[in-house]
Amino acid sequence: MCRIVIFGNSCAGKSTLATSLGKDLMIPVYHLDLWFRDKNMQRIKQLRRRRRKFRRQLDKVVEQKEWIIEGWGYFETYDIRFEKANVIIFLDLSPEECKKRLMNRENYRKKDGTVDKRTLNNHLHKIDKFHQTNRLLILELFQKYEGTYEKTLFPIVKKFNYDQLMTALKNIVS
Repeated sequence: MCRIVIFGNSCAGKSTLATSLGKDLMIPVYHLDLWFRDKNMQRIKQLRRRRRKFRRQLDKVVEQKEWIIEGWGYFETYDIRFEKANVIIFLDLSPEECKKRLMNRENYRKKDGTVDKRTLNNHLHKIDKFHQTNRLLILELFQKYEGTYEKTLFPIVKKFNYDQLMTALKNIVS
């Protein structure tokens, strides 16, 4: 049984890591941002109803035998993700590093080569907000579960060796 949750700021590498781990460990991957952007979810105009549906979906997934869940938002679900996971990975990169990675993405370029400043500024604000708010919540949960026998915590603060992480995970999974 392997239940992995991956936290980290925007542009920290959560989706990339989750996808790679899912492929190599042959475990289903759930990208929470994709759930909220789903067309069926977008049809629900009331945010409260949308959040309830989101929570029902998450409740179903965390009861499965194996999964990888990645996403930094939805802090109201941090507790359940921490509680149900047996491996918790926190990509704790600096806001500066995340912003640098953001700038390397092409998502904010218009067809004429200019930058969509409004969207870019919103994303930069989210990176700062995560570091000031969500990061603290995650660190508190790390403290809560530190030393817990059934939880393996991986706080990663810089570029890491994927092969070493895979070796450690395979030892946990088997």
